[in-house]
Amino acid sequence: MNMSNIPKVLKINDPKTLQLVSKLAEEDNDNMKIPTHAVMKGNEIVGGWNLCEVPMVLLWHHSKKVGAKDSLILNQIQESMLSQKGVNQAFIACNSHSPYKNHMEHFGFEPVWPTNIFYKNLPKI
Repeated sequence: MNMSNIPKVLKINDPKTLQLVSKLAEEDNDNMKIPTHAVMKGNEIVGGWNLCEVPMVLLWHHSKKVGAKDSLILNQIQESMLSQKGVNQAFIACNSHSPYKNHMEHFGFEPVWPTNIFYKNLPKI
């Protein structure tokens, strides 16, 4: 196998590359809003990764015991907590059955893409 055909992953260190990876993903009918790494084959960008340098907020609020007003208050608390840590952007997961899903953009969130999120316990080395 030609060594230039072996994919490699490079840390993105400049806004131009970040924007290019995002643009190339969009052109390929995918989405990569905040890539941290570019996947390269030779000199060509063929993918992007976000290795979770941008926090993802996963939360649960009881469907009958936490109302809309409570959620707005809790959202402000969560944003304050992130801001205090120096975080200026974050992903937030929202279940498709959540009563808030159709209001997320109104609350200032930008949709990324329809997806499912999975997790895996990795072996300790």
